[in-house]
Amino acid sequence: MLHYDVRVKLEAPFDYCRIFHLPDNPKIASYTRLLWYGYDEEGPSVYRQDPKTGEVVRIDFLRA
Repeated sequence: MLHYDVRVKLEAPFDYCRIFHLPDNPKIASYTRLLWYGYDEEGPSVYRQDPKTGEVVRIDFLRA
């Protein structure tokens, strides 16, 4: 598991087709740099970084 500063859980299914789209959620809109995506021991997730602050967000999705 990678280091993250913020964790957000979305009530949406994990979809590989939407990985490269920028987040619509205003809470995580500034996290534009994609670092990692896939499944880990906790389920499907995406790690994104805010290029201005360097903060990393982990976005958790519903299990498919």
